[in-house]
Amino acid sequence: MEEYTCEILIIGSGPAGLNAGIYCGRAGRDTIILDGKEPSALEQTKEISNWLGEKQISGPELVKKFKDHAESYENVRILKGDVISLMMGMGKNMISTRSANITAEVVIIATGRGQRKEVIKNEAFLVGYGISYCALCDGPLYKERVVYLYGNDEEMIEDALILQQMGCIVKIISTVSMEQLPDKIKEAKEAGIEIIDNTKILEAIPNSQGVVEKIIVDSRGSDAPQELNLDCLFIFSHVPSNSIFKKAGIVIDENGNVKVNKEQETNIKSVYAAGDVTGGLFQVIFAAAEGARAGINAAKYVRHAQKD
Repeated sequence: MEEYTCEILIIGSGPAGLNAGIYCGRAGRDTIILDGKEPSALEQTKEISNWLGEKQISGPELVKKFKDHAESYENVRILKGDVISLMMGMGKNMISTRSANITAEVVIIATGRGQRKEVIKNEAFLVGYGISYCALCDGPLYKERVVYLYGNDEEMIEDALILQQMGCIVKIISTVSMEQLPDKIKEAKEAGIEIIDNTKILEAIPNSQGVVEKIIVDSRGSDAPQELNLDCLFIFSHVPSNSIFKKAGIVIDENGNVKVNKEQETNIKSVYAAGDVTGGLFQVIFAAAEGARAGINAAKYVRHAQKD
């Protein structure tokens, strides 16, 4: 696991996160922007015709301009990674991705609409009790025990091979066919890792102690769902960010949005939020404006905290 420290950590690299980064960079603050696996809503937009100064531009092109601008500041770094756990409001904020631990004085949440909720029944209830988003973090706990990895990308396959080296009994479940998986799947197959393709996990079932005992899966072409026994399920298909924020103590409103005041402050001191993750009008210009406000206030917070 890599270790990083910074003054301001921005979770998300859409217009809100990148504009927050620009303002933090201008203020001379040591800033990290986390660029998650899921593309921002802007990156998935074919054409933008209402951005000031651009009569017509594609979403990916506009995001690239934002990123280039943010990275033009020497004190701004962009790292790849999805947040899997947070400890906030206790002095320094501690944030973990699947491959790094980050310590920050201030956090700005700018994850967009993103993954709003878990997609497996009982998932949120069982995180930390046999469901995990980080194989490197929790893998050593499951030596000589059965673990399933759920996902479709190369990162999932890499971690399957690492877990096997740790001594875990590793199996992979993928929603797509073998032919659609990255070429590295051949390496996993040659290593003797069982691969179940074209299959969706419907539910995780706990035992009497509240720990995962089995999962219910639905395979394409099968007559009925099946039960599979396991000791741990590592999920790579998504990270339900709002559930993670809620577990960290951040207030989420009735619509699933991070609740903020007019200064973009959450209920936790030193934690701000901006853009689509806070609800409101889902427009690039509004997200960028909220990002600017969050960046200005985050830089101000660091300045006052260091003065004290």
